[in-house]
Amino acid sequence: MGDLDRWRRELTELGLTGYEARVYLALVNRSRYTAAQVARESGVPRQRIYDVLSGLTERGLVRALPGQVARYTAVDPASAIERLLAAHRAQFSQLEQATARLVEALVPAWSHGRDETDPLDYVEVLRDREMLSERLEDIQAEAKKEILAMAKLPYLTGDSTSGLATIRRLTQAGGTVRCIYEGDALVHSEMLADIRRYAAAGEHARIAASVPMRMWIVDGTRVVMSLRDPVADSSSTTNVLIEHPALAQCLTYAFEAIWEGASPV
Repeated sequence: MGDLDRWRRELTELGLTGYEARVYLALVNRSRYTAAQVARESGVPRQRIYDVLSGLTERGLVRALPGQVARYTAVDPASAIERLLAAHRAQFSQLEQATARLVEALVPAWSHGRDETDPLDYVEVLRDREMLSERLEDIQAEAKKEILAMAKLPYLTGDSTSGLATIRRLTQAGGTVRCIYEGDALVHSEMLADIRRYAAAGEHARIAASVPMRMWIVDGTRVVMSLRDPVADSSSTTNVLIEHPALAQCLTYAFEAIWEGASPV
């Protein structure tokens, strides 16, 4: 890129149009030009030259000289570029003021919005078994003192590594992990193998003839439940995660009642 092309680009970055940059640079190289001469020299179409010269004159970059035939001359570059910069500074100042007004208006609304909560913010619907498994792994990893669980068909089987790690971590730290399994668990070889591994890791397990639902209560604050659709097929379930200490407390009472009537594995 030659100097002329670079100067044109830099002038357009300062706010001139491409035609204005061409005309101003043509006038810089000559003390004065008529409109026809500067159109020819700059390569700007003659039908556009008067508009371009008018725009440059209004910006203070070009002056029209008196005479029978109008001639034009460029204002010295230092003054011309300072005018362009001044226009940018004025625009930036206006932008700063508008920004300050916008911030002043929005900050109170933002602060107020932080205090607003959705009535169901503490409820999360887990729409499939994969999502259920992922969220269970997350909340069990975050458990600090206690996990209470009820296992019901269909059992969640698969990689038990994270579950074993959670049981070991909690029990070694003085926490507890207890699970009530529905009686059918004993006839599922894969589930029975998991029960034995969990027991070896520190889980306390009991067997009940039946349990009402698949459920986990974590640290007395979080509850995960698998609710069977009472109308649709019995295999259709809705899994929900609810962060609600009062609900967790009520369900803990239910868990303890079933635990008392269940048999050790």
